Amino acid sequence: MGKKSNKGKERKQQRKAENGKLIGEQREIADTLRHASEVKDLLKEYPAFQQYSRNGLNLSLEYYWAEDMPQDTQEWALALCKSNMEEMYNRAMYNGGWNNEIKLEELAAPEARFLVAYQKVNGEQLDPMAFVHFRWECEESVPVLYCYEIQLEAAVQRKGLGRFLMKFLELIARKAGMHELMLTVLKANTAAAAMYAKLDYVPHETSPLEEEGENYTILTKRLVAPAPVQQPLRAVTNSFQLENIIFGS
Repeated sequence: MGKKSNKGKERKQQRKAENGKLIGEQREIADTLRHASEVKDLLKEYPAFQQYSRNGLNLSLEYYWAEDMPQDTQEWALALCKSNMEEMYNRAMYNGGWNNEIKLEELAAPEARFLVAYQKVNGEQLDPMAFVHFRWECEESVPVLYCYEIQLEAAVQRKGLGRFLMKFLELIARKAGMHELMLTVLKANTAAAAMYAKLDYVPHETSPLEEEGENYTILTKRLVAPAPVQQPLRAVTNSFQLENIIFGS
């Protein structure tokens, strides 16, 4: 067959280089997700974010893996989801309508991570008032923090807490090297959709088109990594500095 041409060798070397680059990128993504998911004491890196004292609220935050979350807190989280979302799920027939077993399985998944805000009175931690369920995932070949749930009791809604928790998630995602922060929102949940719009979330490329008639939208916020605020965050020691970072005041 004769001697192979130089062009053939060049194409082979190019394919090998491209394959090597792809493998390297996949390993890098896997390492990024693994490092993020293995963090047990997440709040240790954010001492100023362990409490929320604003608009008449005095709350303290705790971080849990699903396997470590107290059973009564898990039961409360399920009940809060049901109270806030059952009617919307059923009206939109989202995933076939509300289903306790499916939602509990989602909350108890090994990869689930939680931030829970507890009411605090005279230094004593009392009832849980809000929570965020998130996971570290790969979407469209990039590492993302995916927010599965953000649920607040009625007593703490419209007091800036939801915005605070979403901005905190953004900081966590940036520091962990995530490319995006993603979530799914029901179109019927207009209040949540309005908050996400104010926080600069836009439809993800995988979100259903309007003409497809789906009852949900997949939103994303593209992040720049690493976060330029990573080091200053560790130096935050008072509420005034915290408000400047979170609320841009």
